[in-house]
Parts: sequence; C-alpha cells; structure tokens
Amino acid sequence: MGWGKWKTSASLLAGLALAACASTPAEPAVQPLELCQQMSAGDTSMAERLAWDGADLGDFCACFVTIEAGLDEETRLQTFALMRKVIEMREGTGRSTEDVAELLEDDRDGSLYGFPEEALKQGAQPIEDSLSRARHDPASCRAS
Repeated sequence: MGWGKWKTSASLLAGLALAACASTPAEPAVQPLELCQQMSAGDTSMAERLAWDGADLGDFCACFVTIEAGLDEETRLQTFALMRKVIEMREGTGRSTEDVAELLEDDRDGSLYGFPEEALKQGAQPIEDSLSRARHDPASCRAS
C-alpha cells in the first residue's frame, strides 16, 4: 500500500469525523444567571430569609453572577452540577433549596445523589457566599 492510498483513506476518515461533529448538537453554554434563577424560583423559604435583610432572590442571583465570574474552572463545574441537582430534586416536590441541601449533606459518600462530601462543599461554597453577600451587601452585586 503506497502513501497515495493512505492519504485518500486519511482524507475520507477526516471528512467522516467532521461530518459526525457537525451533526452532533453542541451543548449550550451555561448561563449563570438563568441557572441561579431556575434553582431559586419559587423558593419562598429562601426569599423570606433574604427579605429579613432587605434583599431578594434577584439580589442573590446578581451576587451569584458576580462571585461565579471569579471561580476557577473546577469549582465552577462543581457549582453548576450542584445547582442542576438542586433544581432536579426540587422539581415538583415543594422542597426548598435548603431542604435539598440537607438531603445532600446527609449523603456523605454521595451514593444516593452523586455528590460526595468534598464535591458538595466545593460546589456549595459559591452559593453560600452569594447568599451571604446578598444578605449583607446586596447593593455590591446590583448592576450600576
């Protein structure tokens, strides 16, 4: 077999690979604000806790977007995965975000929900920081 035949086969394979990539739907980029809004939507418990300090869910999500922008990639991925899990576990159950957080914390090895303790801590920290900042200084997160 000569180089010419190999070149044709390689070109054919490359073309097939490109066609396969073109037909695979690209995963949409995560929109941190949308993800936060989905996670906190309808969470009256969270809304009430924030209201005590003069903040609201919008302030929380604004703070999340601010904090998320400074995360390293691994923490960002863990946080987004955790937020998706919270959304999934809240859907149609009437559970609050805090209810779900307690369930996840009780699952220390991650066997039930897929978030072992260290992954949960890493993913939850930016969410906790966002809540704290929204409660103590919501104006620092709002667009000016």
